Amino acid sequence: MFNPQSPPLPPTEHASTMIAQWRLQLLNNLLLVLTILSGVALILGSWSDYTTMGERAIPFITIYTIAYLCIVAATILRQLSVTIRAFILLTILSSISTFLIIFFGLVGSGRVIWIGVIVLAIVYFGSWGGIITLVLSLVTMIITATVYLSGNATFVQAENLAVQDTLAEWIGSIGLYLAAAALVLTPFLYLLQRMERLAHQTTAEAARARMQAQQVETYATQLEQQTTQLQATEQMLRNLVQSLETPTVEIARDVLLAPIVGQIDSQRAELLLKRLLDVVSARRVRMVVIDVAGVSAFDTMAAQSLIQTVQALRLIGCEAVITGISPTMAQTITALGIDMNTITTARSPQEVLVRTAV
Repeated sequence: MFNPQSPPLPPTEHASTMIAQWRLQLLNNLLLVLTILSGVALILGSWSDYTTMGERAIPFITIYTIAYLCIVAATILRQLSVTIRAFILLTILSSISTFLIIFFGLVGSGRVIWIGVIVLAIVYFGSWGGIITLVLSLVTMIITATVYLSGNATFVQAENLAVQDTLAEWIGSIGLYLAAAALVLTPFLYLLQRMERLAHQTTAEAARARMQAQQVETYATQLEQQTTQLQATEQMLRNLVQSLETPTVEIARDVLLAPIVGQIDSQRAELLLKRLLDVVSARRVRMVVIDVAGVSAFDTMAAQSLIQTVQALRLIGCEAVITGISPTMAQTITALGIDMNTITTARSPQEVLVRTAV
């Protein structure tokens, strides 16, 4: 059985393993059924033959018993290879078929059993095994027909000799046997070959599916690693940007310049406020000039953030001045109805320095 912990077998070997397991299971089941049925047949047949034939039935009963013991041995000795056990089974069945044909001619059940022997030979020994078995059955029938027609079959009951006493009857019986064998073997060979092709196809598809699953798993692992690296890089860049995006420059005594470049969102506004509060508290700055000339888009969010920053700075005793408001920003602020009356503004940081100097 396939073990996921071991290296997977190639598709051809895996299909051969499946077929071998199927043949083994078929042989075990067949031998078990034959053991049970043969045991019943041995008891009933031996009793019937002894009742009708008396002591003359003892050789037949002895042969039946030996054949049954061989079947039991093949059933029990599972440590033997499948080939040996199958050969024992075929030998027993072909011997029984030959025995029935010799003593009962083609009117008995020997022909039917021979067909079963040929089928099993194909299963366990391939097409050549089936051909050899078919040839053996024909040789057995031809030899038996020669003995019957020559009048030397003194060991056969008289009624059987009377039924099969002409060459035409033997030829017709053998031809009927070949026709029945062809009707059975042709679809069986097709089904057997089809099953083997399906087994190879199934295992090949399973191998491709396992390979694709392994590739997908590998790609997923690589993607996860890349995602982890990207997240680490992104976090590093965020930290770098946070430390650099709002620099503070001292442009006069106790006066800091905080230029803002880019877009102001809620997260950046929070970081801006925290950084300015920390710097102002640490340096005891009396004025902060917030220059917004580099802000790409000025909207309600940006304006409210600046207002909150200015108010927070005032609460800790620091005056805040906003510079760099462009005409476009002024129009946007007016259109949005944002109240900037409480906010000190100037055109540029230089203007703020001039005011403080005066």
